[in-house]
Formats: sequence, C-alpha cells, structure tokens
Amino acid sequence: MWLISNSHKRSPIYLTDIAEERARIARELHDGIAQELAAIGYALDGEIGRKDTTSESRRALRAIRENVTQLNAKVRAEIFQLRSSRELSAQEQLEAALSALGIDFAIFGSLSDDSSGLELLKVLIELARNARDHGDATTCEIDIATERITLENDGHPSHIVKDQRYGLVGIAERLESIGWEMTIADGFASIEIRKAM
Repeated sequence: MWLISNSHKRSPIYLTDIAEERARIARELHDGIAQELAAIGYALDGEIGRKDTTSESRRALRAIRENVTQLNAKVRAEIFQLRSSRELSAQEQLEAALSALGIDFAIFGSLSDDSSGLELLKVLIELARNARDHGDATTCEIDIATERITLENDGHPSHIVKDQRYGLVGIAERLESIGWEMTIADGFASIEIRKAM
C-alpha cells in the first residue's frame, strides 16, 4: 500500500517506509538528545545535593533542573508520537513510557486526557524512572482512581529519598499546580499521589 501522490512522475511512497523513518528518528532522539538531557539532569541533581551548595545556588539549580525535566518530557512526548501513526492518549503515553523504561508494569484504571491528566502522566513517568534508576525497581504497579493514584514497585525500601534530589521538588510543584500532593514511603517503593484536601 502506498500514499496517493498528486504527481505521476514521483515514485510511490510506501507507508512502511514512512513508519520505518519515524522509528529511526525516534531512536535517534531517544539515544541522543533524550539521554544527554537525562545526564544533564543527573549532574544537576548531584550539584543540588552537595553540602557546600549555597541556598541561592540551590534555588537557581532547581529552576534549571525543572527546565531540563520539562524539555526532556517534551522530547520523550515527541518520541512517543513518532512511534505511533496517531496522537497517543495520556494512557497510551504512560504505557509506552513504562515500556521504554524496560520495567514490567501493570496499570489499573486510566488517566484522563485533560490538562490534569497530562500533568499526572509526566509525574508518573518521572517517578517510575526514579524508582528504576535510584531504587533499582524492575516492576511497578499503578492504581489510578479519580482522586488518588498509587505507584508500588519492587525498589529497595531502604533507599533514602532526599527532596532536593531526583527532581522531586519539580514534581511536587507540578502536582501543586493542579491541586494534588504526593507522599513517598519506603524509598521509592511506595508512592501515593492524591488530590489536596
């Protein structure tokens, strides 16, 4: 099957070729820019967590970290869309992101496609990534309800979570902007997100 061309002089453009090209671009973005942005983010986390970092510098670094996180989220959203011939829903993006992280997962319930749902999507992706990278999680289970979301995983319960690291300040601010809040217990092994009272 090929796309209809308005010029008989052009060679037919096969849909499979287009899909392969989209996949190639997605791979390049993932292996290049996305990885480099993640590395920059981790480097910033390290500087933010240093004992000799001043409060003023820490505030500036957190703002930069948030910008890097948002840019990385945009790049990853583009990757997800390139891998699909249609725009992905928030739920599909979550599933694609968890698959891309290489962890086993189960999702109960679904995210809405409104602005709150998209913000929660970004939060869940970042939390799952943190659980994998810093808690060594290999599986996670997400239970989505109207006013409460839990993320349970097999990460190390003894892992010490520091608010100034792992982009948690940015995550908390993102949740606050939509009227939600977060509680983390047992390292990254148990996370609850809920509508603020």
